[in-house]
Amino acid sequence: MKFVHHRAEMSILGEMYDGVAQGRGRVALIGGPVASGKTSLLGRLADHALDSGAVVLQAIASDSERDLPFGVLGQLVQSPAVPAGMADEFAALIEDGATTLAGDPNAARQHTSRAVATALLKLSRTAPVVLVVDDLHHADEDSLHCLLFLMLRIRTARILVALGERTSDRSVGPAFHAELVRLPHCRRIRLTTLPADGVVELVTGELGIDAARLLAPGYHELTGGNLLLVHALLEDHRTAGGPAEPSPGFAFRNAVLSCLRSSDPLALDLAAAVAVLGDAGRAADLAGAGADEAVRVLGDLESAGILSGGRFRHPAGAAAVLEAIEPGRRGRLRRRAARLLYEEGADSRSVAEMLVASEDLDEPWVATVLRTAAEQALAEDDVEKVVRYLEPVSRLGDDAQRVAVTTLLADAEWRVSPVAAERRIRALAADLGVAASAPGPVRHLLWHGEAEEAVEGFGKQIENTGMSLDAEALCLSVACTHPALAKQLPVPARPAGTRPVPSGTVVDTQWRSARILRAVLRGRYGDNVVVAVEQILQSTRLADATVQPLTFALRALMYAGSTDRALPWCERLLEEAAKRRAPAWQAVFSALRAEIAVRQGGLPAALEHGTKALALISAPSWGVAIGSPLASLILARTEMGAHDEAEALLAQPVPAAMMRTVHALPYLYARGRHHLATDQVYAALRDFMAAGELMTAWGIDLPSLVPWRAGCAEAYQRIGDRAKAAELVDAQLNLVSDSNAAALGATLRVLANTHELADRPPMLKKAVDEIQAGGDRLELAKVLADLGRTHHELNETSRARMVVRRAWHVAQDCRADAVCRELQPHMSAEDLKPASETGDTDRLALLTSAEYRTAALARHGYTNREIARKLFITVSTVEQHLTRTYRKLKVGNRADLPAGLEPSVAGTA
Repeated sequence: MKFVHHRAEMSILGEMYDGVAQGRGRVALIGGPVASGKTSLLGRLADHALDSGAVVLQAIASDSERDLPFGVLGQLVQSPAVPAGMADEFAALIEDGATTLAGDPNAARQHTSRAVATALLKLSRTAPVVLVVDDLHHADEDSLHCLLFLMLRIRTARILVALGERTSDRSVGPAFHAELVRLPHCRRIRLTTLPADGVVELVTGELGIDAARLLAPGYHELTGGNLLLVHALLEDHRTAGGPAEPSPGFAFRNAVLSCLRSSDPLALDLAAAVAVLGDAGRAADLAGAGADEAVRVLGDLESAGILSGGRFRHPAGAAAVLEAIEPGRRGRLRRRAARLLYEEGADSRSVAEMLVASEDLDEPWVATVLRTAAEQALAEDDVEKVVRYLEPVSRLGDDAQRVAVTTLLADAEWRVSPVAAERRIRALAADLGVAASAPGPVRHLLWHGEAEEAVEGFGKQIENTGMSLDAEALCLSVACTHPALAKQLPVPARPAGTRPVPSGTVVDTQWRSARILRAVLRGRYGDNVVVAVEQILQSTRLADATVQPLTFALRALMYAGSTDRALPWCERLLEEAAKRRAPAWQAVFSALRAEIAVRQGGLPAALEHGTKALALISAPSWGVAIGSPLASLILARTEMGAHDEAEALLAQPVPAAMMRTVHALPYLYARGRHHLATDQVYAALRDFMAAGELMTAWGIDLPSLVPWRAGCAEAYQRIGDRAKAAELVDAQLNLVSDSNAAALGATLRVLANTHELADRPPMLKKAVDEIQAGGDRLELAKVLADLGRTHHELNETSRARMVVRRAWHVAQDCRADAVCRELQPHMSAEDLKPASETGDTDRLALLTSAEYRTAALARHGYTNREIARKLFITVSTVEQHLTRTYRKLKVGNRADLPAGLEPSVAGTA
């Protein structure tokens, strides 16, 4: 170890030695904290004395030899430097003294001390004698007596006695110190750890000035100047390949342990207590030490640079201490620490951190603390800690406790991996029959299609114990997602406007959302459904227990014809799920966002969000709900004309249990649309009919959920059965609510195509109005395409051209390539050119904003009256705008208006 500190102290020792050589005996008492350099200082003194021709006798006291009579003295007089004849004499004296101690200890000590002192004084006449004793605090009493006897008699002898001891150590005894320090020829030297500049000097000597500039401040911070620790950091630095910052490793951890083991016997216990508790506040209680003792030893550890402010300077130090403890003892220590914190009312999270690594957790207070801590962690979206807190007690306690703890664990894990949560719940259900009778496990099992037995057991429990509030909410939820299973459960009928629980509770949210969605699915909802749903959305915080209620609320808006109202809520929830690091939540709301996009005709958005939904969690994690994101993707790919990609999506396996849930309905419909688009008409008909059979059997025959009759009607038209198509679409029209503009418009489009050619335009125009109000751009493109073709077949060329152009641009905006391909035969080459290529851009710049908006709507097939209604102006004003537009653009009528006119650019829909 390179000596870079205590130069002043070494100079003092050198001066003392010089005086000894001239016959002035001296005693040096060197004290300091552990690893402060006293051993190095004593070694340097011994080397200097040897080089000067002195007889150097050395000894190191050891706690293991504290009871050995004259142990330290024996080491001194048996040193190789003792002349051979004198060595035998010393050996005989030690042996004789040890033998006679039992009879008369005082006499034996006096006799041995006098004889040894006489021999050493005689030896000092031939050459200076230096006695070096390190770790004096471990020396046996007999040796201390002899040393004191000698030191009292060396003032005029050529003898230097250098003693090294640990500061604040009480094992030597105050009497010895009192006698020693009153000697006029004794000098006390107190050592400290390296100051900051000393660490800089040491690191510079080892690594160079540049490395010292980077590392020395951190080294001093981590070690407090403890020489052993600084050298350990240097070793770790070399082992790690020279990182640019301090990196405590194996050597540092070992050095910490070495310091503690070289300290007071209580030091390791107190250090372990500090490592467990995180600070020294309750360390004495945990270690079972007296307050005064603890203060002294902890003070020593502060002086030695092990602790700072009652804490380890680096986590590696605490980790080293804990690793050195036998695992069982470590667990018990943490358990006692947890109990101490619990009894003084500490935060549950602090207590839980102690408990999770301890043993014997089967006590009521332990489970309570861990559950409370887990709930706090869950509120902070820390799933990892929830699992760590609850895992140890998931198999403890009575049945009810195990169900509650495992359900909470599954709820937390579901955020990240629903399939992991399902495995946990399934194991619980297998080990504990009542698990399937609890609402929490049943909800998880429903998601993964393992619910038949669970629902049956749940129904029996209701029969035996009555309908609880949780049970009532679950029954309503099952009716919304698993209508076939719902028949096994009682669904209570409450008078309108009544609630089973106070507003604002989670159960109330679950109950209300499920009740509203169930009413919507059955077509039994009124005009106030949007208000009721938005009250839920406004008052419900996203959480494990509210994900399903919130999705129910969004679906109720969509199926009631208010998809535009669902969109901002869905995006808000999707953003929150992302912020809270919950991939499963994100996946659920991404799937809903994709469905909203499909319903609004936003095919690129549907593709983006549907793909994201399937990427966020694995296919097995989706369980039976995988049908929803797949349906959106299949529909988007189909309408975009990407039939190979749609076919690949259909090749993805889906759970058989999905076909017994509502998630089968959009999947069957999407598969039917793909089959219809690829001329597999009978396969399409089979899919649409399958969806219809399920919906009618389940009592949720709602066209806005899945318009299976319209799908069948289009298929029947393809095979020439117009009568059957008309029958089906008429039946659908009777089921569509007048308030659901999008569903009504889509139904009118299909219905119009079952009528004679001359009867179609009025129906298709009404469909256009309804669809525009409903906001489905893809359906608008389709109905405009049908209207344009109808005008074309009726030889209304000018009108046909305008409507087809409008359909083309709407379809392009949706990326509906399939519709665009159908329209191409009815469009001129000029119509297909963008404005930049036709030279329209400069001409359009001549128009005012009002003229542009009017002309854009006119070019896309709107009548003057329709334009006036949309722009809130009079028909006369429309005519004036068009007249000026024709003059500026040098065209004769609306059929000649340029292709560059777009309603979206004009700021209108």
